[in-house]
Amino acid sequence: MKELLKTKGFKMTPQRELIFSAFFELGEHVSVDELYAKVREVDESVGYSTVWRNLKLICRVGLAEEVNIGDGVTRYDRVTHDPHGHLYCRECKQFFEFDSEAVVDLMSAVADRQGFRPEGFKVEIDGVCRQCLRKSKKDNRNGRSGRSRTDAEKASGQAKG
Repeated sequence: MKELLKTKGFKMTPQRELIFSAFFELGEHVSVDELYAKVREVDESVGYSTVWRNLKLICRVGLAEEVNIGDGVTRYDRVTHDPHGHLYCRECKQFFEFDSEAVVDLMSAVADRQGFRPEGFKVEIDGVCRQCLRKSKKDNRNGRSGRSRTDAEKASGQAKG
């Protein structure tokens, strides 16, 4: 990693090394807040902006990419050579990865027909996972809609204000 940074014109400082190590230790779909908390376990002197800047650097040198599903939280995923997509459950807020090779092949063909040279692909699907769907069906069978009374009242236009 030190050599990669050097070839890109950056130095490996002790703080940067800590941040990089913590990022790769945490795994996939890391938010700045999660990385900051992990780094602070080791060195409380590291600031939030330092973590954020170094996370952006990890992306700039090609080791990670941003993942934005629409929940308002930017996450960072390690770049792998195997094409994969992300499923994001709106209920439990979990990410699930899937092999997207066939989808990427299809997108490549579309780009090729348009004379477009793709430089990367992102396949992201948001919805509700199997476990949350089961829970929702179970709640509905037991007479619970899964929504709070206030939400139900708002939906029917009878909310008290």
